[in-house]
Amino acid sequence: MFYIRAIFKNVMEYVSLFMVIAFFSGICAKGPEWLTAFDYSSILGKFGTIAGSSDNFTGHGDISVRSAFLFALSIIPGIILSLGVLSVAGYLGALNAAGRIFSFILKPLLGLPGCSAFAIISSLQSSDSGAVMTKDLYDQKIINRKQRCIFSAFEFSSGGSIGVYLTAMPIISAHLNIPILMPLGIILVIKIVGANLIRAYLSFKNEENDTEVKGPDEVLENRNIKQSKENISNIADAFISGAKRAINISLNIMMPNVIMAFVLTAVLMKIGAMDFLGRVGSPLMQIFGLNGQTMVVLVSAWFSGLGGVAMGATMCATGEITQTQLAIITPAVFLMGAQLQYMGRILGVIGLEFRHYRLMFSISIINAIISILVMKALYSL
Repeated sequence: MFYIRAIFKNVMEYVSLFMVIAFFSGICAKGPEWLTAFDYSSILGKFGTIAGSSDNFTGHGDISVRSAFLFALSIIPGIILSLGVLSVAGYLGALNAAGRIFSFILKPLLGLPGCSAFAIISSLQSSDSGAVMTKDLYDQKIINRKQRCIFSAFEFSSGGSIGVYLTAMPIISAHLNIPILMPLGIILVIKIVGANLIRAYLSFKNEENDTEVKGPDEVLENRNIKQSKENISNIADAFISGAKRAINISLNIMMPNVIMAFVLTAVLMKIGAMDFLGRVGSPLMQIFGLNGQTMVVLVSAWFSGLGGVAMGATMCATGEITQTQLAIITPAVFLMGAQLQYMGRILGVIGLEFRHYRLMFSISIINAIISILVMKALYSL
């Protein structure tokens, strides 16, 4: 009887692991209506629009503290859902199964434990959910300080890569003369390259860890003790426990950081810093055989990812840049996009030390340069 229970427990861990991966990966989004019940984006849904308008309660066209507050409110439901599901995954043992399976992949690939796979998958769809999950991993001592920095580099450059890219595709797809998934593939590969550059840098600097991470058995034991103290005896209790943590993180960490990032962006835009950077940086683009207008697109993207995409599509439509030039800079637009916002929404939420912020900004720009060189090489073939 003991062996039957053990086998059943292991089977449930792997089944729950598969279900959580499917939930965050988006593979259930396309299909019969019943299948979308197991998809993160479908369950999260969208805010309805105001009657007679295409906007919801957040509005559009403004960068200010008021708009930052409303934007932060719109993020909270996704964070609650993410940590609620992750807490259920931990209760069912999915994190244990992930630790066994993904350690063989993530350890050599990024130097991260296998149970961090959920945060990586989630971060590709939602930068905010990924950041909250990363903080949770660090708080539970599943990852250490050095691993948190590597994780931050992966998430910060092109945050929410798949979700943001697919959202932006309708804006730019008509102006691209390449397969629309090619830039996404390059973005994902270069994110891994950039994270490993940070990994190598930290190793070279002999960056010390704050503490040793816990092994799978110790993590499981501590999780069971914590669940016992919190009276978690079923799936509903597990979800509510995760949701409570999400609300605490959202109100005390995420919202102040988002408002700070919006304030900084608004100040820089009002004093004309974007136009100045565009003019100063234009000669640099000639090194890559691109005209000065492409620098304006990249600077726009640095302030706002989707703003940069829209700028690129507009300039291509008016003939200021060619389709080939737009294709070459498209991965770069995403890899260095929305850095000021992500400083608050990702780095601030994760809790990364401020001294490492310069590494995050630098690696995003390096990733963008690498992507331009790769795209130029592909076009020369």
